[in-house]
Amino acid sequence: MGWKDWLFVRDKECFICRRPGALGYLCPSCSRTLKTWEQEFRPCRRCGRLLCKEYAGELCPQCGEKLPPFRLARAVGPYRGELRRAILEFKYRGRRSLALPLGYLLSRVVAEEPLYGRPRAVIPVPLSSQRLKERAFNQSALLARELSRLLGIKLLEEVLVKVRHTPPQAGLDRLARLQNLQRSFEVVESSRIVGLDVLLVDDVLTTGITAAACTVALLEGGARSVAVVTVATSLF
Repeated sequence: MGWKDWLFVRDKECFICRRPGALGYLCPSCSRTLKTWEQEFRPCRRCGRLLCKEYAGELCPQCGEKLPPFRLARAVGPYRGELRRAILEFKYRGRRSLALPLGYLLSRVVAEEPLYGRPRAVIPVPLSSQRLKERAFNQSALLARELSRLLGIKLLEEVLVKVRHTPPQAGLDRLARLQNLQRSFEVVESSRIVGLDVLLVDDVLTTGITAAACTVALLEGGARSVAVVTVATSLF
């Protein structure tokens, strides 16, 4: 069964253009655009943010200057168009049913990228207790549950916690994001991750600051390595 068979449920309207279509979640027109970014961009070898194909280096300028602590990050595609709309529907409009199709897309990213190797645990980026109360669910945890199930890798949902409530990262520049998240994440029950290659799950990677902060906490807690997978990433 291909990813379109998972993502598109029959007899539903396309949640992007709202037109009825045999493929359901996405109409045939919207579905064809999901992979068009590959004609224009390629991922930075380390952080996965998208570079124009004309760019000469394998690393983005930021990673070329200083590598992030995670060993790899990849995404389904850029945070624009269909993926952006799907994330907004899922994250802010309560469309929790999208966790399954989006989780499946994440599983394909991991399965098709040999550099992920064989991760031993799936861990979601956590929310603070205040943000979780406001939103009523953690979108990254829902994605991680589906990814864990689809890949057959154990889920460690309560190991990484956010111990300090911070303002939303959206709208902040890189320095402000870095200052915002300093020492915000901690590992509890570190014995559960000692020596493990961890797969960290989030909805969007923008600057990589959140993923880096989580990675530092996981490595300090005893994880052997951390790789990241997200639904969307930014254009560098």
